[in-house]
Amino acid sequence: MNFSLLMILLTPFFGGLLAYAASALHKSVRNIFFLIFMLIPFVELPVYLNKTVDNFYYLTILGQNLSLGINPLSSMMLLLFTLIFFLSSIFMMFEFNDRGEEGDLAVLELSFLEGAVFGVLLARDILTFFIFFELMAVLVFFLVGKGYKEAHTAQMKYITWALIGANSMLAAIVLLLFKAGNIGYTEIAGYLSTAPTSIVIVTFILFAIGFLIEASIMPFHVWTPITYAEAPDSVSVVLASVVKKVGLYLFALFAFSLFGLNLFSKLLPQVLDNSLVMYILQWIGALTIIIGTFIAIVQEDAKKILAWSSVAQSGYILLALSLGTPLGVAGGLLHIINHSIFKGLLFFVVGGVIYRTGTKNLPELGGLIKKMPLSFISMLLGIIAVAGIPPLNGFNSKYLIYEALIQKNEPILLTIALLGGTGSFMYVYRLIHSIFLGQLHEVHESVKEVPILMQIPMIVLALLALLFGVLPGIPMYFVSKAEAFLGFNPIKYNLTGFPEQPGLHAVNVPVISITFVAGLVVAGLLFYLLPRARKVHQLDNYYAGEVLTKDVKYNYSFGFYSFFDDIIAPFNKWSVESVYESFVGFIKTAGDYLRRVYTGNLETYVSFGVILLVIFSLIYILGGILW
Repeated sequence: MNFSLLMILLTPFFGGLLAYAASALHKSVRNIFFLIFMLIPFVELPVYLNKTVDNFYYLTILGQNLSLGINPLSSMMLLLFTLIFFLSSIFMMFEFNDRGEEGDLAVLELSFLEGAVFGVLLARDILTFFIFFELMAVLVFFLVGKGYKEAHTAQMKYITWALIGANSMLAAIVLLLFKAGNIGYTEIAGYLSTAPTSIVIVTFILFAIGFLIEASIMPFHVWTPITYAEAPDSVSVVLASVVKKVGLYLFALFAFSLFGLNLFSKLLPQVLDNSLVMYILQWIGALTIIIGTFIAIVQEDAKKILAWSSVAQSGYILLALSLGTPLGVAGGLLHIINHSIFKGLLFFVVGGVIYRTGTKNLPELGGLIKKMPLSFISMLLGIIAVAGIPPLNGFNSKYLIYEALIQKNEPILLTIALLGGTGSFMYVYRLIHSIFLGQLHEVHESVKEVPILMQIPMIVLALLALLFGVLPGIPMYFVSKAEAFLGFNPIKYNLTGFPEQPGLHAVNVPVISITFVAGLVVAGLLFYLLPRARKVHQLDNYYAGEVLTKDVKYNYSFGFYSFFDDIIAPFNKWSVESVYESFVGFIKTAGDYLRRVYTGNLETYVSFGVILLVIFSLIYILGGILW
């Protein structure tokens, strides 16, 4: 049975090659192979659901066994990511429909990216994980390059940070290989339990840098906004709902399974009932929430709003996981599932709007509610989930995170998390308002809903967000198994919510949801039954004494929350982004001067050689005189 683990790993690679080869026959044949092989893992994975296979050795290199395995945490991620990849593949077929060879390569690269993600999740040794993790980075680099006009800049920024993370993790791997003499997760965990404090701390920090870069946690988030915004829309979904979560998965696996909280507690001082390293990570998560939220509020690009929102939501997950309590870990793992669903939904909706209108700039949008009603409803459900409001799934995971902070007696961190929730409502309201409400632009009079097949990803994720919101016991089944694998006592749950237990009040989500929806129904009835002004055409109106024309909008998108710019401006001067840009500027300037040396003229090279010889001779002579 273990051999089928290798088949699960290889399925996306075979599928990608077959789909690419089939493109020589016809585009539709390519798409059929593409979708079939994206769907096959759903058939393969149930065999391993919530089972644990520690080691399946598939190759030996330099005396080290490379191995695969599966556990409840990785099987949960595999199911979730397979769904996202399949839905993204549907979207990609339309997005790259008329792009010829580039579309064929995109299909191949997305299939291979799924295989690379599977490799990271199934790895049971640090070398296998590193190989597939780096393959994942290379494939993301190629896919991002097929996006919008700033895609090349996004590529370079992503690969720069990916290389920083890769070199950091490689240093940790080499250190462990020399010290532990083995690359297996089990053997490394055994070595770390008795290793010197310096080795434990150094290796954890080196690994954490790589994971947190992939998870776009501040201050390692710099690549995220432009990469998410400029990547193809189907790829943006994968970046937010899969690639980011791989970093968070690895953080949870290494922090709790390889290193372990007990090890940190034993080696490091305690701060407010937390090990020092976890306390620092809690504050990094909290700052990621609040800064990511505030910056998302002032964005004018729809995809950049979602990108910064994604940064903020990663902060929630890191904060929850680093609490190191059963309630916090449950909230963090549940939010990984929920965020993948509702953020994927929002990226699909925005991608559909771009597909029909050709723009992601909010001031150029508006009034699409009647043109794209399904997209509007999907976005409405998505933003309710982001804001953490019932009956959508974001409510359940955020509720667990808030309760975990209360249980841990962290009032400041709780306040930051709640502020982040309030801020998230501000930017998601701005998103739906600027795209679907207000005045329709004349150029969008003929816009219509996206094709039926492109509606499938929206419908599936919207229904899942609603289902997991009303019945949290479904995703909690997988979360509890994963939590037990990581060494925690799973929290109690039932299909409809959470019973009374230490640190958590009883919650019946369907009852809360019905009450909330009933209030909306009453408000809606009052709105429709009470007398209202007659309906008129959007231009048969006036605002502030000014008669509206096609050139005058009665509501605005540009500068929607402009007062926040004044709040954020001082921070931008000292942001990681500004430091990064200054460093890039320095490298470019140094490169420009260095290029002047390479003129291709022999006399120039000889002249430089003579100058260097004279300088070194003077240094030698003066050195002898002075010393």
